[in-house]
Amino acid sequence: MYQPLSIPSVSSCLVQDVRRDAKWQILDVSHPHYGALFSKYSGLEEAGHGATARFVMSCGLLLLVMERHPDALPPEAPTQDDLLHHMDIALDYMHRAQRPSGLLDLRSTNYDSSPDTGFVVEQFCALTSVGRGADVLAAPLAKIESFIRRAVPGIKIGGFHTPNHRWVIVSALSQAGKLFAGLDVDGVIESYIAEGFDADEEGAYIERSVGIYDTVSNRALMFFAENWDDPDRVQAALDAVDRNLDFDLHLLHADGTAETGLSRRQDYGTRTVPVGLITPLLQYNASRPSPRYVRAAQWFWEKASAEQVYDASWLTYCLLKYGTPQASSAELPMDFVRYYPKNQIWRVRKGDLSASVFGGVTRLMTLTYGEVELRSIKISQTYFGVGHFIAETMTSDGNSVTLHSSGVQKLHKPGYELPLGRPVDPDTWDDTFRERDIYPIPPAESALTITAVENGFDFHFRTLDGLDQVPVQIALDFPLEGYWETADTALQTQPGQVIFLKQGQGELRLGDDTIRIGPGADGHRYYAMRHAEPVPADSVRILMTFITPVDHRFSLRLFSGLG
Repeated sequence: MYQPLSIPSVSSCLVQDVRRDAKWQILDVSHPHYGALFSKYSGLEEAGHGATARFVMSCGLLLLVMERHPDALPPEAPTQDDLLHHMDIALDYMHRAQRPSGLLDLRSTNYDSSPDTGFVVEQFCALTSVGRGADVLAAPLAKIESFIRRAVPGIKIGGFHTPNHRWVIVSALSQAGKLFAGLDVDGVIESYIAEGFDADEEGAYIERSVGIYDTVSNRALMFFAENWDDPDRVQAALDAVDRNLDFDLHLLHADGTAETGLSRRQDYGTRTVPVGLITPLLQYNASRPSPRYVRAAQWFWEKASAEQVYDASWLTYCLLKYGTPQASSAELPMDFVRYYPKNQIWRVRKGDLSASVFGGVTRLMTLTYGEVELRSIKISQTYFGVGHFIAETMTSDGNSVTLHSSGVQKLHKPGYELPLGRPVDPDTWDDTFRERDIYPIPPAESALTITAVENGFDFHFRTLDGLDQVPVQIALDFPLEGYWETADTALQTQPGQVIFLKQGQGELRLGDDTIRIGPGADGHRYYAMRHAEPVPADSVRILMTFITPVDHRFSLRLFSGLG
């Protein structure tokens, strides 16, 4: 995106959304689901917030832009009559799709679903809040009110599945209670918010999903804050959003994409610009003016591709609701070393260099620098199936972090089970393991220290316990399309390729940028070492190999051009 964050640039994306979705609306009047959006992925009609309900919201917002900012629309925008027709038949379908409870189904997984209906009510209330008083929306908003009044009783008693669902339900009910008289929602809302908002002291929600669910939770809590009268609860909600937004800004790479290695949801390991965060950033700024958050919203918009702005409805809503934010030149976090002990992540940003070190998982480190992407560093020993380096503890001292792996990962491992001295039923074989004594083997205890230095990192890996003569590997995985070179060899990387760095330095160049690794080590030639995680098919792996005991120092250095 090269246009500023504004009604013209966002509504242009909204027009694309509407035109794309209109192609999937069922327009056959004889069809039982006339008016619904058909899902090309499932082959089923879909009523929810990702399909028909989103289409209704998009059409309604486009009608408001057409009325209030007519010069902002591109020539290919649909006509007013077309938009009203799309909304009318879609809303009729959505009424038919409501179950007796008033709730909708999410066809891929959740049926008679309170939270998924909550997402829809959140959308419809947002449209109502900016569209009331607009004559063009009088008829659609009447149908929306009818839908919401049928939905609220079901949402109140329907429960949830995941942590963010609680705040979606709270958001939907608090908005509906403010907009529509006679809805008794306060008691249910109180029962949810009594649990406390789950952004921890470092700013992470339970799901730790900067790519998807941080947006959901933040947006929902902002709607709650805007529609609730208890100052203490509102303050707590705003503080939770603030902590999370600040945390997320420290998870960004130089290209605007987010570090998702902490996520417990489906965005884990993805690399996208978190465009969805623009909505809560602008919502928060409307409640507590924050030039830094406005700058972050503008920056996300500048960095996002057209494909990433798949749903412009929430962006349009924010600009209609709060107006176009004044351009901000506030600084974003771009030069820092931060350790978050509760969430076990050590973050480093030095301009274009962005790196993360993780505890509690086998993926110890990720890094980006221009076109260079280190997808993971993993350390493992071929040792009873429990040789993975997984840091139970991390300690940080300024520019260094030390990870400690005890090597104790499974019951009785490493070791050998001993006989019970009595009959063992084959059907209860697995149940006997907790009863057995073992012949113990020392665990593969080890430590890794990583130090941020100019243009890269220094590493020190040491084995602290465990048997000698055990194969060990340090594996560095990179995306393809690189060019690998040592003093003696140069080659183009291939899918699933494994390259041994036996000694000295090696360089992997991706585009204009290069990472230098070394010195290597030549302990063994297991290119697919037993118990080690395999190299992904879309990656190339650089291996340094050892035989225990190990005490090895190596470095990563990054540069552009000739360095």
